[in-house]
Amino acid sequence: MKKRIVYLLCSVVLVISASCSKDNEEVSLVNGEAKISNDTGISFANSTGFSADYVTFKLRHGTGAEKEYGQSLKTYSLTLLEQGPRTIYQVEAFNDGEQISFKSFTYNEDGSKNEVKSTSIIEIKANEVLQIVLENVE
Repeated sequence: MKKRIVYLLCSVVLVISASCSKDNEEVSLVNGEAKISNDTGISFANSTGFSADYVTFKLRHGTGAEKEYGQSLKTYSLTLLEQGPRTIYQVEAFNDGEQISFKSFTYNEDGSKNEVKSTSIIEIKANEVLQIVLENVE
């Protein structure tokens, strides 16, 4: 009887230790996602089947001066901004140094696409990253 209890306890310890090692990995992923979601700004990403490695764009806050930005699309890149509306324009995408044609859009809360055109007004919200997705021109 004692032997069976020892085997049972060993089995329980093995299962718990195996599940704990996975939890550590998941915790670090959750922390990384939480950091991204607590940032405020704008990020560009490639859609499936579209390839660009760099994007440039200009933003204007109200009637203030425009500022030019650039982001690499090879890794996650974020332009930190204060919350509020911005006018985005002169968005250009590049692949291997060559300018390429594209369409851009964001997703609404309901999952539908909202096209981002030249001189679109975008809203930067507190504790959120506005992701603009680039795709092929059809």
